[in-house]
Amino acid sequence: MNVPPRTMDAPAEEPRTPEQDAAIRAASVWIHQFARTLKTCRLYDAANPTVLKFRAELAATLQRVLSQHGTLRYRFTSDDVLCEDESLYPARSRDDNLALVFFRDGVRALTFTPGVEARELDVLLDCVLQVSGQNFGEDDLVTLLWEAALPHIEVDYVPGEGDIGSGAGQVAGPDESGPLLPWPAGGGEEEEAPQVEGTAEVDPARAGRSDDWTAGDLTVEIEAGYEELEALSSSEVLRFRREFEAEHAVSLVTATVAIAHAYLNAGATPDDRAELTRFMPRVLRQAISRGAWLEAREALLLLRECGAKEWSVDTLVQELLQPISVSATVDLLDKQEGDAVLDYLAFARELGDPAVDWLSLVLAESQSRRNRRLVAEAIAALCKDRPERLAPWISDPRWFVVRNVVHILGWIAGPKIVPLLQVAIRNPDPRVRLEVVQTLGQVDPKLARPLLLRLLEGADTRMFCMVLHQLSAQRDPALARRLVAQMQDPGFESRAQDERHAIYSALAAVGGDEIVADLEAEVHRGNWFSRGAEAHRQAVARILARIGTPAARLVLERGAQSKRGPVRKACEDAMGGLRDAA
Repeated sequence: MNVPPRTMDAPAEEPRTPEQDAAIRAASVWIHQFARTLKTCRLYDAANPTVLKFRAELAATLQRVLSQHGTLRYRFTSDDVLCEDESLYPARSRDDNLALVFFRDGVRALTFTPGVEARELDVLLDCVLQVSGQNFGEDDLVTLLWEAALPHIEVDYVPGEGDIGSGAGQVAGPDESGPLLPWPAGGGEEEEAPQVEGTAEVDPARAGRSDDWTAGDLTVEIEAGYEELEALSSSEVLRFRREFEAEHAVSLVTATVAIAHAYLNAGATPDDRAELTRFMPRVLRQAISRGAWLEAREALLLLRECGAKEWSVDTLVQELLQPISVSATVDLLDKQEGDAVLDYLAFARELGDPAVDWLSLVLAESQSRRNRRLVAEAIAALCKDRPERLAPWISDPRWFVVRNVVHILGWIAGPKIVPLLQVAIRNPDPRVRLEVVQTLGQVDPKLARPLLLRLLEGADTRMFCMVLHQLSAQRDPALARRLVAQMQDPGFESRAQDERHAIYSALAAVGGDEIVADLEAEVHRGNWFSRGAEAHRQAVARILARIGTPAARLVLERGAQSKRGPVRKACEDAMGGLRDAA
């Protein structure tokens, strides 16, 4: 016979202190945080960053509450979590009943003491998740917590009906389904359970649990799950978008080339290589069409590594040399800069000698000055040992193409470029011939002289001055006589001033004793009343001073003794310049 519980007069309730109210509020905040963490753990994997964050924050909050308010004790009924008899987390629905998980398995109270560690709280969470999930085992929450042996978490529980005897002396605690047993202390020897006469008869209606659910019933917190998803949706959507964008930032061509590398490194057989050879040209063309030059180069190297016999670089180059392909390449390249252009040039170099024609066509159509310079430097590097490779382009009808080729020949330099420059000087465009003059500065003067003399014929003022400047590098008696003849020509005074100054400077640089007599005649030329020849006379006297040979000095000394004032002054000024220079 069950003994009814003894009725006791309820003691008068004492008012709570502000400290107790603060402790209850802190306990309420933490138990709600505990419930949210459980829901999050059910939604995501254990290694999910959100789960780890919720667990860490839960442990930090508990440690802070314990440090501020001391020991924290929660009691569980079938539908509520209590602290100091204050309702903290009442069941809002059948699926949102935190207290039932504990009450169903016989846990009536949990006590947290200061010093609790995050590890202990993680174990508690894992135990609750195990008994409330869909795949829980045979152990109940009391057994799991017993085995965990958490030093700072004490459990008050109601034992199973087979754990204690039933007799007249058994008295249930108030509002409980059975007597509470204290959480066992470790290290002590267990006392032998007293023998109880009689056998306990179990009510079949109470064979499962004292609550209205059987132990096998599972609940899925659908409403709570939706609320949790709603709370996490913004951050999770952002995370998904970041991962999606990162995944799709890698182009299909890049991924394909990477897979092909892994395919070969995994021990591909000859048949596998043959199959890859038939596939990779498509990847190569796709990379070229998108301007993915790095991937195009990798695809080309893969084809070579496979030893493709059904495919050749010449076939690819023929496709690249088509006008529509060149225009597409230029459109892509002019929109790129920096590393992308360098990747293009590296890919072109892998094509070998045929790349010269492709690069030349791209150079002719490109509108980007920076890219044109980089392409021209690449052509110069490819043709450094064989400048004749540029011969087809030196006769191109487009003047700017020929000028670009002549400029590239200037970077190559050396005697091998002279035959190509001989063709270029016949180009009717003066801009091409000006570029030839500058390029001849990179050639041995003996080889450059015949070409420069040819360029003097019919040259305009700018060309004439540039050629004479190039020819003035060393003494040249033949050129000096030629220039003296031009100076003595009756039409010399009608030449442009820049041309006359160029002739004076060139005579001073290339002339010697062979023209001293002619220069002396020029100094004394003119009559007493000739005023227009004074500038010419002074220029000739300075030429004699720059020649500086004994014969030239003697002419100046004689002129300084002349009775003609202009002659005397011109020679004295020239000799004064010599003394100042000394």
